Amino acid sequence: MTVRLRDSGAIVIGTGAGGAVAAASLARAGVDVLILEEGRLFRPSDLGGFVDAISDMYLSGATTVALGRPPVSITVGRAVGGTTAINSSTCFRPPREKVAAWGGPDYEEFVPLFEEIERRINAKPADVELLGGNWRVLKRGCDALGVGIRPLVHNIRDCKMRGRCAFGCPEGAKQSMDVTFVPDAVDAGATLLTGHSVKRIIVENGRAAGVAGEGPDGPFEARARSVVVAMGALRTPAFLLKQKLANSSRRVGKGLRIHPAGRVVAEMNEIVDGHIGISQGAFIDKWASRGVTLEGIFLNPGVMTTSLPGVGHELKDLAAAYRRLSAFGAMVSDTSSGRVIPGHFGYPFNAFYQLNLRDAHNLRFAVARIAEIYLAAGAKRIFTGFHPVPVVNSPESLRKLEAVRLKASDLEVMAFHPLGTCAMGADPRRSVVNFELESHDVKGLYIMDASAIPDSLGVNPQITIMAITMRAARILASKLK
Repeated sequence: MTVRLRDSGAIVIGTGAGGAVAAASLARAGVDVLILEEGRLFRPSDLGGFVDAISDMYLSGATTVALGRPPVSITVGRAVGGTTAINSSTCFRPPREKVAAWGGPDYEEFVPLFEEIERRINAKPADVELLGGNWRVLKRGCDALGVGIRPLVHNIRDCKMRGRCAFGCPEGAKQSMDVTFVPDAVDAGATLLTGHSVKRIIVENGRAAGVAGEGPDGPFEARARSVVVAMGALRTPAFLLKQKLANSSRRVGKGLRIHPAGRVVAEMNEIVDGHIGISQGAFIDKWASRGVTLEGIFLNPGVMTTSLPGVGHELKDLAAAYRRLSAFGAMVSDTSSGRVIPGHFGYPFNAFYQLNLRDAHNLRFAVARIAEIYLAAGAKRIFTGFHPVPVVNSPESLRKLEAVRLKASDLEVMAFHPLGTCAMGADPRRSVVNFELESHDVKGLYIMDASAIPDSLGVNPQITIMAITMRAARILASKLK
């Protein structure tokens, strides 16, 4: 028997950076909002160890991969708060030139929204004392080379330096959507239902009229005057493609950008204790004009050691040196492009992405710059994630890393920022939604998540997602009222 949920002004599917802000913006404007979330709400007291977090808070137990050469691991959250509950709390405003390239609203229109969002989530440059030993090592190497390094802006409050931002904050310090905009929406009158998986959009007379899906009590149906899809840049396009919705442009699922990234780990001759403090503390933008940003990252022993080379005694020796390890990450504003299709074998989607040689060269360049900084900081040896030269321990081996013939498949690649698969734009032939994030094809159907961002940003996207959503949701609220 199908459960009929109450009618509402708007249904919002998903509670990540897009869905949470959409729900709060609509509810504050007086719209009756129903929020549907597949995952569960985790309170700080609910959070266990790292293994539990990966199993419970990550989509498919953190096994999401974009297939290609090389295959790319992509982090996706599955909880109230979406990926903001498991990200590294890093906040950037989008580059002005990227916003200008969209051909839509002017950058200045977004500035008040950036400011409002940053106040609500307490986004500020991190205090140096929260950055830990990783900062100390990288700062020493950067100072020796004359390279600028700065603390990242983080959405945190009263951080206790637990170093587990990516696995849910047990202190409630990270101001992710589950502790900010989702409660704001509920306080303003929205209804949040967890454990509800939406399977299809109900379309009547060319207009979105509600949703149907599966909940804890079985099948459900809900009606609304508008539907906001905010399932993320991987799930949203697969969801629409499966229903053959909103795709007259044939752009749904295409244009996938991911910010391909690499991780460099250095063994030092000193105690670093990189796990104490903010896990992603500082950044280097000296090579931003080349599309390269370097950002600190550190992980717990179980995850860190799985990424290091060696087996047997060699790997055990590295694990024993954990307190002497330092790590830093490289991220590329990609020109490569992938696609998403509906999933098979129980997966919600399949993603495909081929790293092109231009981006591969930029990623190797970024890895080399981190290795150079670590050498200047006195590293004993550096693990590059680059198969032809997996270890750098001298200027000669660094030169070899930069000179050896490169294939994209030689690089270990991961990603955290899928974008672009339902791009916004003015032309219905080349975009999926307009600049108010409403589908060109289906009236009342809105896509308010990272999939609407039409190209690679080159910076962590959560502030951008929140801003384009806040603008669109306020426009939608004025229409509904």
